[in-house]
Amino acid sequence: MRYQGIKVNVITGFLGAGKTTLIHHLLEQAPVYERWAVLVNEFGDIGLDGVLLQNSLQQGRLFKDNIAIKEVPGGCVCCTTSAAFEQGLNQLIRQQNPDRILIEPSGLGHPKQILEKLRATQYQDVLLVTGSFCVIDARHLSDPRYVEHEVFNDQVDSANGIVFSHVDTYSDQDAQRLKEYCRGKEQDGYFLSNPMSLSVEELDIGLNTFLSTDSLSLAKRDVYHSHENTRRTPAKEDHYVKEQDAMMVAGWRWPDTVLFSESSLRSMLSDITNLDGVYRVKGVCKLNDELGLFVNASRGEPRMELSPWTKNSGLEVIGLANSDWYSLASKMCKKLI
Repeated sequence: MRYQGIKVNVITGFLGAGKTTLIHHLLEQAPVYERWAVLVNEFGDIGLDGVLLQNSLQQGRLFKDNIAIKEVPGGCVCCTTSAAFEQGLNQLIRQQNPDRILIEPSGLGHPKQILEKLRATQYQDVLLVTGSFCVIDARHLSDPRYVEHEVFNDQVDSANGIVFSHVDTYSDQDAQRLKEYCRGKEQDGYFLSNPMSLSVEELDIGLNTFLSTDSLSLAKRDVYHSHENTRRTPAKEDHYVKEQDAMMVAGWRWPDTVLFSESSLRSMLSDITNLDGVYRVKGVCKLNDELGLFVNASRGEPRMELSPWTKNSGLEVIGLANSDWYSLASKMCKKLI
């Protein structure tokens, strides 16, 4: 099967919580060497509206060439029993073969149904659910129509992380209520910042990390998590390995002071792409002060190109968990520098 190792995130939130803003923010961060896709409702009530995102693409506010938007016609994206959801998802996979898919259910939808569908046998070797997030406006925590609503609680309980919106409007009472609400919850992370933000790395919060550097640790965050305090430049290399079900994700990062040999890099990337058990290889590695080598390869089909690049280098490999590819790829990466 060709369409393997596609990362998937589900972004939920009650009506008017701010899902549109968060997804727009995430799309702005889409790596240039990855193709992202969004699965949306055709009729967005107060949530994400495909027309608005398409307009952003046309106006050039988001990358145009590496983002695809798919609308599910005639109803709710969370209704996984309908043919529309499965058909829309399958078309998106076949036509776009994205590296990551963002799915936004209706503000009144039950995300548990979606997560069960995405983890079903038919998608086991195709999709990798790396994290689900619930957007909450803490001002609503005093309203029993929210906190006692079945859908609201289902969205929170299904989420790996909670992202708080409209933070600049919170009163002292809202902040205290937020702390009390989070106490006793079992989410992996809470994200409170002004403006609301979430990094690409944090999208993979739902994976089980069994080897990680400090900067990539996905341990449970404090409620008042500050993004400014979590970033650092690695001295030489950051490496992480994450596993979920039968899938494994291995990543390497190097600072912009590390330069790679193009011929050695191309040879290594081709070798890794063709290792048994490897589904995807993607990233960009800096060759000199102006140029980088981009790779976005599906199983057995390495695609590499040169393009301007001055930032840090990064490489990520997705494949089967119980396979020898990881140890072989690790040795290859170490020989590069």
